[in-house]
Amino acid sequence: MAHIFDRIFTRVCHVKVGFEDRRRHIESEFAARGVPFEFFLDHDIADLSKDEIAASPLAAPQYSLARKHIAIWEEFLTTDLPYCLVFEDDVFLAQDFVAKLAVCLDEMGSPDRFCAVYLGNGSNYYIAARELVSGRHLYAGNRSRCTDSYLITRPVAAARLDWLKRNPLDRSIDLQLDVIDPQLGVEILWFERPIVEQGSQNGSFQSSLSYQPRPLWQQAIRWNWKKLKRKVTGHA
Repeated sequence: MAHIFDRIFTRVCHVKVGFEDRRRHIESEFAARGVPFEFFLDHDIADLSKDEIAASPLAAPQYSLARKHIAIWEEFLTTDLPYCLVFEDDVFLAQDFVAKLAVCLDEMGSPDRFCAVYLGNGSNYYIAARELVSGRHLYAGNRSRCTDSYLITRPVAAARLDWLKRNPLDRSIDLQLDVIDPQLGVEILWFERPIVEQGSQNGSFQSSLSYQPRPLWQQAIRWNWKKLKRKVTGHA
């Protein structure tokens, strides 16, 4: 099924210097699953001017990450590919990631569909078990499920960029999308069950955005307990 990536612009947000453990992890993880990708390295904090950072209401790491996502959408639109797949650099992929991604594309239908699909379980958001339908994988969500792993189409990328030309970037990228997409009428979809997990949430990596990180073992316990609970009860 590797041919599906001929239609997908795939980028992983990363930095030029530092977080080498994440780089090694991503290279190993994506190779093991057969997922071709490129790191996106522009808009590091060091690349941004002091005035630009000072003018933003966001902390420098949040602003840098947001700029990376936005620049990836811009670069995507310079290609003729129908899909854009974006990851952050702490993700773990399900063993059947490629097969499930193919299912996702089939269920989406038209590549012109005005939708964003969140592939991961960011913040442990799940559709309740009682609401799952056999054979169905895409469910309406009411917000992003973080921005560690998502798929968008060309119309969505173009509309988001147009919105940002007219409005300020004043929230972290996931919260900004919770403002942008409902205003634009973007169909927000959650892939169930998720096929990506965020390492800085499940206790595998310290968060690069948190100033008061918990010990990794504590984070892992809290995460896994919530995951078990919310797979049953849901969380939205």
